[in-house]
Amino acid sequence: MDMMGKLQSAQENFNKLKERLDSNSFTETSSDGTVSITLTELATIKDIQIAAGLLADKDQLEDTLVVTLNKALEKVKQNAMEEAKKTAKESLPPIPGLSF
Repeated sequence: MDMMGKLQSAQENFNKLKERLDSNSFTETSSDGTVSITLTELATIKDIQIAAGLLADKDQLEDTLVVTLNKALEKVKQNAMEEAKKTAKESLPPIPGLSF
């Protein structure tokens, strides 16, 4: 396969990766179990569940949301980087000086 063919194949593989990440979701739950956030592996928030007792404490709710969202987004970033590296390694020809 020539270089253009390899690049087109890589582009197709990255588009498939994007579709797969956007269709897969996971749920991150706060350490105390009061907040659960479901999002796709491309960071689209699908659902947020908040325990009724937490609604009375605005400051705690805000803090818990921030911590839980940040944990979830960190997982999204790590997974996306790993998947992108894997796809690049499988799709692209060896390029001197470029390591995956």
